[in-house]
Amino acid sequence: MKALHIFLILIYSYCFTQNHKTIKVKEEYVPLKTYENDKLVKSDKTKKTFTYIYNISSKNDSILYYDISDEPINKISPIIFALKKEQNENTLLLLINDNRILETLHISFSDSSKSITVNKDAYFLNSLYYNQLKKTILINNNILDLIDLLDDDLGDYPYQFNYLLKITSQRKYKNKKLKILSAKIYTTRTQSDIQDIWNVGYKYNKNGALMYVIKKSIDKEISYEKRLLFQKKGEYKYKIYSNVESRFENNNVITFDIDKNTYTAIRSHFQFGNIREETSQLKRFLLQ
Repeated sequence: MKALHIFLILIYSYCFTQNHKTIKVKEEYVPLKTYENDKLVKSDKTKKTFTYIYNISSKNDSILYYDISDEPINKISPIIFALKKEQNENTLLLLINDNRILETLHISFSDSSKSITVNKDAYFLNSLYYNQLKKTILINNNILDLIDLLDDDLGDYPYQFNYLLKITSQRKYKNKKLKILSAKIYTTRTQSDIQDIWNVGYKYNKNGALMYVIKKSIDKEISYEKRLLFQKKGEYKYKIYSNVESRFENNNVITFDIDKNTYTAIRSHFQFGNIREETSQLKRFLLQ
């Protein structure tokens, strides 16, 4: 473990002494309406702007993440993400260092099943996408393409990984021949040790655009569903439903443009215990 911390310190130094690119992300959050017991109430949230900085190494194998929404960058310790090859030639580790707390993702490739396993979760791909990710992730350690593979956030991964979803490469939207065919996901419930197994299905239209993703349990319970509402050129609009252990559910409509680097979400968050629903709007802009 000490060796991994030293490795991440070297990554931190490398990102500042060598050539790297910087991506700046700005988000504008606007609360819309709040309901309690079906009655409109005053929201306790206010409009806010968030700003994030990503310093990405020239090889795309390491990223330093800063949230500078409330403090300048020189007052913040970054979260460090780095892809590192394991001794087994078909496996890697994604190392995440958050204030000296270390998290990991284990990633392995299987040529026989054309699948990529992340911890216990298996993603089955068509040959073109598998071969491309084997080159970019396994051989070249490209974190951005790993983010693209996992951009629906279906598994139990360290919460810090969500910060990377804002800078996905969107490779599989730019090239509609790249497809995830199915997935099997394992999650552990937050208030018990019970493990759930989910089968994930994907469907594409005749032009290759992703039409839907559905995550179902063995008992056919749906915890995630993403359906295409509109697509023209580089613009996509999806409706996304997610349910977390029947404690709360989200119903969001997202619109993003892969050419303009824009993202907008109209979000509805419902808490079953409090019978409370909050709606909001989020706009995101990538500034490179």
